[in-house]
Amino acid sequence: MKRIESIAIGRLFFNKGLWQYHDALHHAMTELQRSGLVGRVEWITRDGDPVDYAREMCVEEMLKRDCDAIVWIDTDLVVPPDALVRLVAMANAGCPIAGGLYRRAKQRPEEQHILTRIDKPEWATLEQLRAIATGGTAQVAITAGGFTIVRREVYEALAVKTGRPWYACYDPVAQDWPIEDTYFYRRVAQAAIPVYVDPELHAVHWSHFGPVPVTPDQPEMTRCL
Repeated sequence: MKRIESIAIGRLFFNKGLWQYHDALHHAMTELQRSGLVGRVEWITRDGDPVDYAREMCVEEMLKRDCDAIVWIDTDLVVPPDALVRLVAMANAGCPIAGGLYRRAKQRPEEQHILTRIDKPEWATLEQLRAIATGGTAQVAITAGGFTIVRREVYEALAVKTGRPWYACYDPVAQDWPIEDTYFYRRVAQAAIPVYVDPELHAVHWSHFGPVPVTPDQPEMTRCL
């Protein structure tokens, strides 16, 4: 795979749009600029669209602008300053889809699982992901799309192998109503495209239940208090 020279950052404002999100993304952009990893960054924003349609249109626009990959950072996440650098580095290392971790934003702690699965129905724990990591990444079956980088080759391959759309909230094959991420990863599995996460790259998920960190000592929590 070629090195990533340009990225698009897809922003979906159906979420909270916290100032902490914008502040964290500003710092991550500053670190990406300092790194010199990419020469061009395109911003693609969809306001008020259904989430599946918004992601679909962002990808179309990314391809039109001839970017090498799209970075998804949902607007209710607070990410570390090196988030973009680490995502691009994983893509450059040969990961077609790569992401960090965040937890489900729920009120009860037992429901705040990490939104990543390895190869079984249960959600993975941080310990399980760390145990299978090799060279800083762990191969998984599915991870939350809101904190990932996806190379353009993934979307081009899916358009040929499984057809459009890339994202949908109704799956005519399974005849059910999944979230758009599940729909996407079902097609990714059919196309045998590997998915990776960095078990040490964490975001705080801040919903109407308050900020939910991956680990209690997560540095990004200082911005949420």
